[in-house]
Formats: sequence, structure tokens, C-alpha cells
Amino acid sequence: MAKRRSVVVAGGGIGGLAAAAGMAARGLDVTVVERAERIGVGGSGLVLYPNGVRAADALGARIGARLRAVGHVTRRDEVRVLMDASGTVLAEEPIGAAADILGEPQIPVLRSALHRMLLDEAVRAGVAVRLATAVTDYTGHPGHVSVSLADGDAVDCDALIGADGINSAVRARMLGDEPPRYRGYTSVRGRTTGSVLGQHGYVVNGRGIQMFVAPVGGDTLYWTAKITAPAGEWPAKGAAGARLALLGALEGWHQPVVDLVRDADPEDVVVTDIHDREPTSRWVDGRVALLGDAAHPMVPALGQGANIALEDAAVLADALASSAEVPDALAAYARERVDRAAAVVLASRRQGSLDQGADREGEERRNAHIRSAGRKDADVVDVLGWRPRTGSRRLERGATAAPMTTIRTKKGATTMAPHIVLISGSLRMGSTCDQVAEWCAQRCAEQGASARVFTGAEIDFPAYRPGLADTHAAVAGFLGELRAADGVILVSPTYHATVSGLLKNALDYVNDIGGPVPYLEGRAIGTVAVGAGAQGAVSTLTTLRTIGHALRGWPTPVGAAVSQVPPQLSVAEEPGPDATRLIEMVTQVVWLGGARNGAVANVLGAVA
Repeated sequence: MAKRRSVVVAGGGIGGLAAAAGMAARGLDVTVVERAERIGVGGSGLVLYPNGVRAADALGARIGARLRAVGHVTRRDEVRVLMDASGTVLAEEPIGAAADILGEPQIPVLRSALHRMLLDEAVRAGVAVRLATAVTDYTGHPGHVSVSLADGDAVDCDALIGADGINSAVRARMLGDEPPRYRGYTSVRGRTTGSVLGQHGYVVNGRGIQMFVAPVGGDTLYWTAKITAPAGEWPAKGAAGARLALLGALEGWHQPVVDLVRDADPEDVVVTDIHDREPTSRWVDGRVALLGDAAHPMVPALGQGANIALEDAAVLADALASSAEVPDALAAYARERVDRAAAVVLASRRQGSLDQGADREGEERRNAHIRSAGRKDADVVDVLGWRPRTGSRRLERGATAAPMTTIRTKKGATTMAPHIVLISGSLRMGSTCDQVAEWCAQRCAEQGASARVFTGAEIDFPAYRPGLADTHAAVAGFLGELRAADGVILVSPTYHATVSGLLKNALDYVNDIGGPVPYLEGRAIGTVAVGAGAQGAVSTLTTLRTIGHALRGWPTPVGAAVSQVPPQLSVAEEPGPDATRLIEMVTQVVWLGGARNGAVANVLGAVA
């Protein structure tokens, strides 16, 4: 019987436990080493956004189902109230309706409840947990890695995962880089039961202070106050002193918000200065890899710290469960995650600067943005729209978690299923083009591919210029997905019988893709024209094919013209004409993408 692959995870936080649970469920022998004497007893709350929910589902059906049970699943009609310090409503953000576009709800949850759930699932899957010690060092060897612990013990294993937080000892050993950088504001967090604010979300904006409030079930709200301040000032007050100081800073604010802090249990209050690091491209040292805050600490402005850690965990679990050698598996994990995480770090940093409104001008600029945009954050659909490469469909409760899709090549190697990027050329969020792109993404998933949809609202970047990816997170994320793609599907409205300018603008960025494979060379390209006019559809498809050839798509792009979004298909239904054309196009792109990936895809109806 073959020996099970052994993994030591340094750190029992959300990312570490999630990765441990996912790896153990896939048959690995996992040990978690945590410096604390108990796991998950502190903290207030956090929000798992659609990308984090998808990652939880990808880790295992039980994890996804239990997440929904312990958290507050945002209702379809739920809004987040955005207001100024006096209580004047600036906008109502339809966070529940966003699930229709993104496919999954937001789920606010108590940090302690999420910790306990992940610990339960890890132990249930067979993970061993060592408390009150920590990983202090490691030494790599050709066939294993030796891990040194703070209690003097040493452990040999096949892989070490550094999930030990922003001040990671594993990262220090691997990179020896500078300390995290303070970003100009601190965080005071707590939870309150029985508030007159009810079970609704709020963002309350004051000068130099922004409060975020979310329901976590059981008549409890968790809240976070981000406060512009010198480094160290608020942590020095201690939890009780920080709560009193915050009450003083909120004098004159909307009274129910003040009462939220006044009525909080002082023992639940947590104070943390906010730091991050510059993104790094090095996450791996042979058999050692970083995960979560150890790899990419970020400010909480977009609420993505735990979500990106869960994404890391899902990708890592699949990589190490594959038949690839450990160093190769970890290198593949890093390639998939580095660009994505870097883009979110930079986007969070920019949003944090906007949020604080530290002076009058900044306060007015932030509030004006919220009034006009109708939401707290910049447009971050590209952040929330992440899907695991093993497929975009959520596992139903009670279903069995699917392993990573692997396809054997003639040489016996294994590769992941093809990854398809779909681009909609309509600026209006929720447009027919967006819906057609999402419909096609679902068909990709049904055929064993993974899919990522970029809508027109996401790719309305500033005017193209070389190097924009270095400063614009959305561009970096877009190009990162294209680098990972095995196929691309372009969906354009038939505006004036030609391709939409917005889609052309997005494709201009492909000139900046860089790397060993420039443009879209080698990617299969499918094209869709959406509109009622036959002549306009023909012209649009012709233009899309011309663009595909110019971008070195392979082979000749296939295309389809549709007038509307086809209905969702049931097993017994025969697809209509539009659905039939789209399915044929998607099937070809998936087959060709699999061929590019060195795979022989088992796709019924594939046309070579």
C-alpha cells in the first residue's frame, strides 16, 4: 500500500484549518501546529463573499453546507444601508440581489463559529492538531522537509505549509523580507446582541472613521470601526480602553450606532493596527509553500482576507492531492494564486485609502462616490467572481465533494481540466450579454471545464497604455486569468452591426499579457454575437473572428449568433435553436482547450 503524502500546516487560523480539512478529505496525512493553547476563541466576525463561499464548497460539500448553517445567508431582498455619521442615508446597496449576478450569497459569520466549524471538519477528516507550540524553522531535503518546533521537537514531512499569519516564521525563513507596513489606520471590533438596528448590514461614514456592521444570526451584529490614527496608539489602550475611546470619538453620531458600541461585551472587543505587505511572486521554496496572510496580508477594506485564504486552501488541497511531485504541485499552486492575490492586495489598499475620509476633502470624496455608485466599494465583481478551476457549480448539500478534474495524457501525466475565460462586451451589469456569458460558463462547467466570466462593468478600464497592470488591480486580474486560460469566449452585442468598443478596449490589454506565451497564442477562441438583427450578428461575428486571428487564437475561431438568453436546461428538455448553437460552440472550445492542455477530453458531441 502506498504511503500517504504527509503535510505539516503551520498555523490553525482560517486558512490553515481550511487547507488541512481539504487535504485530509482528499487522503493526505495532515498535522496542524498552532502556537495558541486553544483555537478560535476570539475575534468578532467577517463576511464570506461569493468567492469565499465557492472556495468553501470546493473544499468539500460538508464545509459549504456547515458554513451556511453557522452564518447569516444574505436574503435575496436584503440591502446594506450606507449612511453618514448623522444617520443620513447615502445609498442602499442591494447585496442580496448581487447573488443573482455572482451566483452565491454573502455570508456574514462570527469568526469563532467559522473557526470551530473548520476545526470540527479538519478533525473529522483525520487531521492531527498540536497546540501550544509553533513552527520556528525548516530544512529542505531532496525527498522531505524537516520542521523544527518551538518545544524542541522536530517533524519530517513531505510538505510544509506556512499559514502562520502576517508575522509568519515560515515566511521569514523563506524570504527574510521587511516587516509588514502600517497603513495609517487601526481597527476596533466587537459584537452586540439586541441592537435596534436589527438584522441588517450598515456602513457608517465619519471623518477618519468608517464603521462596518453585519448580522451574524441570533439577533447579533458584529461591527468594525476603522480609525485613522498613528501606529500603536489604539492597541496601547487595551480592549476596554479602546472601546471607551471609540465611544468618545463617536460623540454626535447616529445614536443607534453609538449604542452598538456602548452595549457590546467589553471582553469581545479586539484592537488591531492594520498592516499589509507588498505583493511577492515567491510563495514556494521546494517543498514549502505560503498560504493566507503569510503569503499576502491585506487591509480589510474589501473584506477579502479570509476569502482569499479559503481560495488558497481550495487550490492547494487539489494541487497536493494530484499525482504531481510535491515541488511541482506547490509550484502549480503558486502560479495559479500569485497574480490573483497580488491584485486583491492592491485593490484593498486603494479602497482602504478611500474609506477613511481622513480630512474634509477625503470625507466628501468618499461620500460622493457612495451616493453616485450606490455601493461602499469600487466595482469589485472581478474580485468576487473567482471560481475554482475544478468547476463553477456549487455542490449541493449532502453531495460528495468532487476531486480535482484530472485527465491522463498519452504519456501518463495528469493535467487539470481546461480553464475557459468568458468576456462580455456590454457595459450594463446584468445585460443580455452578461447573462449569455454566464449561461455559457455553466455549460463549460457541465462539460468538466472551469470558467471565469468578466462582465463589461468589470473591464471598463482606463484608456490602454503599456504597463497598466502594474498599477491597476482589475487589469492585473484580467491578464492573470487570460494567462491561465486554455480557451476564451468573446460575447458582444451587435451594436451598429460591429463589435462593441468596450470589448475591443478590453482585448487591447492582451497586447500587455507578456510572459512566455504572448497574446492569446494557442488559446481556443469562441465568439458569440447577441442581438436580433441577422446582418448585425454576421458583421459582429466576422469582426470577432478577425480579432481572434490578430490575437493568435487557435485554431479558426468558432462562432454563434443568438437573439436572447436560452432557458436553463433540464435533463428531459431538448435545447432550442439558440441553446443548440451555443452548446456546440462551448463544446468545441472546451474540447480544443483540453487539447491545448495536453488532454483528451471526454466531451460528448465534441467537434475537432
